[in-house]
Amino acid sequence: MMSNSKNILIVEDEDIIRSSLRKLLERHHYSISEAVSVKAARESFNLNSFDLIISDLRLPGGPGTDLINPAGCVPVIIMTSYASLRSAVETMRQGAVDYISKPFDYDEILNSVKRVINESSEEIDLAIEENKLLMGSSPDILAILRTIHRAAPSSAAILIQGAGGTGKRIIAQAVHNASVNAERPFLTINCASTNESQLIEYLNRLKTEDIGTLFLANVCELDANLQQLALAAIQHKNRYRLIASSSQDLTALSQNGQFRKDLFYRLNVVNIQVPTLQERVMDIAHLSDYFLEQYGRELGYKVTLSAQAIESMASYHWPGNVRELQNMLYRGSLLSEPGEPINPKVLGLEEVPDQSQDITPAGVVQMETVINAPVGCSLSDYFTSFVLENQVNMSETALAKQLGISRKSLWERRSKLGISRKNAK
Repeated sequence: MMSNSKNILIVEDEDIIRSSLRKLLERHHYSISEAVSVKAARESFNLNSFDLIISDLRLPGGPGTDLINPAGCVPVIIMTSYASLRSAVETMRQGAVDYISKPFDYDEILNSVKRVINESSEEIDLAIEENKLLMGSSPDILAILRTIHRAAPSSAAILIQGAGGTGKRIIAQAVHNASVNAERPFLTINCASTNESQLIEYLNRLKTEDIGTLFLANVCELDANLQQLALAAIQHKNRYRLIASSSQDLTALSQNGQFRKDLFYRLNVVNIQVPTLQERVMDIAHLSDYFLEQYGRELGYKVTLSAQAIESMASYHWPGNVRELQNMLYRGSLLSEPGEPINPKVLGLEEVPDQSQDITPAGVVQMETVINAPVGCSLSDYFTSFVLENQVNMSETALAKQLGISRKSLWERRSKLGISRKNAK
């Protein structure tokens, strides 16, 4: 059967209605999958693989609206024979993109399907074009792009949460650029490095300048006194948009008393959770192409990755996330020979294990096979002690060799244990 490449999931427990809707959509060249309940849909399919989900509201085991959150960026149309303005408003409030009453008119549902699918494709394509550093096709990134598209025109406060280097500031800037305040200043306050006098100075600017967006970066780092100052300032905000970012879970911090609940509620109107790069590994190729194209223009020649480099990058766990990827590729572009693909060694991802020793599945020599740790001393303690005692007089290569691990593994363990690197004498 001819297909227009758009995949639709129908979730409906009444056979006649489900079959009728499937035949209607197949006649218009949509590819159709079916389920009889929310549970069946989630167990049988990857909801993120569809272009649209059409679900009955009242289903055995749970309402169709239970599909909205797990569907992520995939739009959901809810249909029901229990039509009322109240239920329609509630359904849309929960995130449905449209609401159709049964028995439905065929033209009505076809028009709704076409509109929703076309708008979905257009808004994501536009968002990707405008926000290159958020490019990718992973479900989490597409959901973020959709949230930016929907939330930007409003005045709602936005809280962006995610690990360091995931792109929280880029998302904040993207919201600003897509808002009605785009032509006005984007004021950033780095809460991790701002003292009381600096914060007061920044907040006073809100009274005297026509700020478009106030971005409280690393808001989780504010101490109790500064949280009070920030709350007092934003309680009476007028024209500017409020966006905050946090590398820690503000819900947990507010529950255990480390972060003011009233400030948390002010900030957490629209919540964006940013995935780590390891959680969106399918996007590494898109991001790498974008960065390498930039660096190639700067250097005046095309920059590419070797097959071995691509393989190493795919298996790496990226503790520094997108920022680390960007820096790694920039370094690789500068250090590689013009015209030659970047290899893993230049990226710092080369593994050189001793094949005679015990090796982990990742190809890294286990420390237990080469280190005789003192009794009662954990391997982490021994590693920390050894590195701190010897890093001033030994190079990274020498340290790694002495420990029986690769330079990459040495760097990973440093990062995990919080051991800063010092230059050897």
